[in-house]
Amino acid sequence: MISSPTAEGSPAAGNSDETRSAAPPATQALRVKFARILDEEDGEFALEYDDTRGQKNTMRLDALTYEGAVREARSFLGIQEDDHDEDGDLWAVE
Repeated sequence: MISSPTAEGSPAAGNSDETRSAAPPATQALRVKFARILDEEDGEFALEYDDTRGQKNTMRLDALTYEGAVREARSFLGIQEDDHDEDGDLWAVE
């Protein structure tokens, strides 16, 4: 009996672990979102970021240091250690 290369259970049939965990097609663009920590004149910090509609938002951060402001901004935006949010979007915090 001759089996075809796409027979059930063969790697070409799409049933292998490799096929299921393959990277998404190259047609899906990687979204990078930007957030900026602003050093205000009064010694406070603010966060400026774009929402999903492309509109800029600004908010005051309760932090005494730049490092504290970055931590608070990452927490507010839901940015994880790998610099991605829960939607899988990549963030750059400056």
